[in-house]
Amino acid sequence: MRYEARVVEGLRCWWLLLGLGLGCGCAATGGGEPESHAQHAEAGSGTPALCERAGRSDVVRDVFCAEAPPKIASLAELQAQLGFETPVGAKVDTRTGSVFLAHTTSLSADLVSEINPRAIIMAPGVFLAFNRGVQQVELASAERGRPNAYNFYLLEFRQACNAAADGCGPGDLYTESIESTWQQLTLADDEDLKNTVFDCRQCHQRGSERPQLLMREYYTPWTHYFGPDQDEPKNFPEPTGSALLRNYLSAQGDSAYANVAVDVMKHTNPLTLELLVDATQPLLFDSSTIISERWPWSDGAYAKQPVRSATWDKAFAAWKRGEQLALPFYAARATDADKQARLSQALQRYRAGEISAAELPDLADTFPDDPQLRAEIGLQTDPESTAAETLIQACGACHNDVLDQTISRARFNIALARMDQSERDLAIARIMAEPSSTGVMPPRGRRQIAVEKVQELIEYLKRTDRGVDDDTLLNTAARAGMAGGAKRYP
Repeated sequence: MRYEARVVEGLRCWWLLLGLGLGCGCAATGGGEPESHAQHAEAGSGTPALCERAGRSDVVRDVFCAEAPPKIASLAELQAQLGFETPVGAKVDTRTGSVFLAHTTSLSADLVSEINPRAIIMAPGVFLAFNRGVQQVELASAERGRPNAYNFYLLEFRQACNAAADGCGPGDLYTESIESTWQQLTLADDEDLKNTVFDCRQCHQRGSERPQLLMREYYTPWTHYFGPDQDEPKNFPEPTGSALLRNYLSAQGDSAYANVAVDVMKHTNPLTLELLVDATQPLLFDSSTIISERWPWSDGAYAKQPVRSATWDKAFAAWKRGEQLALPFYAARATDADKQARLSQALQRYRAGEISAAELPDLADTFPDDPQLRAEIGLQTDPESTAAETLIQACGACHNDVLDQTISRARFNIALARMDQSERDLAIARIMAEPSSTGVMPPRGRRQIAVEKVQELIEYLKRTDRGVDDDTLLNTAARAGMAGGAKRYP
């Protein structure tokens, strides 16, 4: 089956952060259509508009704002221009580090798995995040002369399939094809993106004075990161990073990913990233505590079955109230075992030449169908929530008091008592819009409204008699802006 590529025509309304594996996105609403960044010059065909913005200096601007910007037609060429080196066959690469995530709460949440990981690659002064399935590369580049200051960029590209009658299919988006033969590159920075669904700052600068690099799983055992290719710990009840890596190898074989050779991937270690990221993180997935709570130890053995983690459940409840962003899924694997096995087999057959790229299934269809699990993974709102809670979960990350109040997105706020009916009607129209249309809420690929709650939320937005308790909840959530969460210091 073929489907529309995960890139909006005109490059109008998408964003993927360099959340270093984690993040979020906001749809602009209020005041008409979301702002576009389509007007920015294509990289390689003149300098992008961001080059006219004074006061910034970094590696990305060195490349794309040069008098004669380079022609870049592949991920490998982009990496080479930015100073990355990932030599084939290298066991230890002292210049470039790389880590891989099997699960993320970034805007790639519905695409990333063990068999289609999210790669984060590090070089002096610049970070790159990429996963197959979407025609984008996220970049963060250190600002010269400002310690721990980063500028964020989104590079979007098109492929030949974008012009085809049937659009781009899984074979175009989930294979090595997406890493080469790029066309029509467009580069935008965080200022360009601030009123689009790709707003970098809404995660990287939420409630803080300056943007920062994020790493939710800052401490070992780094539940969702690939680990080195080594034996599993004896009697450990859950997959480790080594098992996640082997799932990738089983499906993808010895093929490189994100232009990183398998021999390099086999030695990946999240510590590489931890050493480069600020230890003061605004939100922490405490891997060790969550695992310990889920698998109690007694009488010299782990429990036979996992139990709920009180730490994770507390954070999930806080997210539902709009107090903080959601944590990653509590378990190492967020995927459905049967679905992933079928997709892995399809990739094996593709590598063996038994099926063509055009016959590959959609690798994003690897998650459980259970609505509650999908909510906990980060794919939809909680199916048991009230209408007010659904509004917070679907819209509260973007439409609150904490983020930039000078842009059109701020005209809608989850504190409905402040909104006139025209703004609520606009939100209703965008909820009811076709999934592929510009301005749809929530945008495609973001946490979706539980199917059984869509009509309930629409009716709720029409009401003027929500009650004191609901208005108090919505006002409190709007003020919190999901900016809370536990901080951990070394």
